Amino acid sequence: MPGPKPLMGRTVLMTGAGGGLGSVAREVFASAGATVVRKDPKDPNSLWEWFDATDPEQAKTAVSGAVSSYGKVDVLVNLVGAWTPQPPVHEMTDELLDRLMTVNFLSAFVMCRATLPHMLQAGWGRIINIGAKPALRGTARNAAYAASKAAVIALTESIAEEVAGKGITANAIIPSTIDTPGNRKGMPDADFSRWVKPQAIAETMVFLCTEAGGNVNGARIPVWNRS
Repeated sequence: MPGPKPLMGRTVLMTGAGGGLGSVAREVFASAGATVVRKDPKDPNSLWEWFDATDPEQAKTAVSGAVSSYGKVDVLVNLVGAWTPQPPVHEMTDELLDRLMTVNFLSAFVMCRATLPHMLQAGWGRIINIGAKPALRGTARNAAYAASKAAVIALTESIAEEVAGKGITANAIIPSTIDTPGNRKGMPDADFSRWVKPQAIAETMVFLCTEAGGNVNGARIPVWNRS
């Protein structure tokens, strides 16, 4: 017997939908009844799933395309992000700092800015951003990544204050290392059993997008394997 579909009728715009977390989240949202915006191969005018989320004009075009094609954007899930090995701060290059701040923070900022006017007009919306444990307490040789994710959390909390009482919420998921093929390849000697599964993160996201989840706003939500 089919399970409940708490997001039936909701439209989700998800960046990074083709990544290790995104590919799972996309399926979990669809199973909950949501329509995840993507290109329809039968319609040459439909929205491309891929676009540069750090580019303001491409972000506006993507959001406008989603609204035009689906009538609304109920949920924005920002999954674009990156981690890379980093040197100590005194050896950090401008290029590496800029790269991590751009892909992790700027992408979330640009997408939220482009989407919020539509949510405010509709009087309903859910924004989900991805933080990281190092954003809560910095670690050695991780300064640029930690700072970029801390900025994402601050952005989320600021938006939550701005939209309070307007039918919109903004929350940040704080995962530990996510068990994705890319992370396994990048850290082959790690204990994968201690990593959080993408399914667990995606299910938490779905809850935040339900009516019951509307009671949660501006939260830092830890999702990690505590074993």
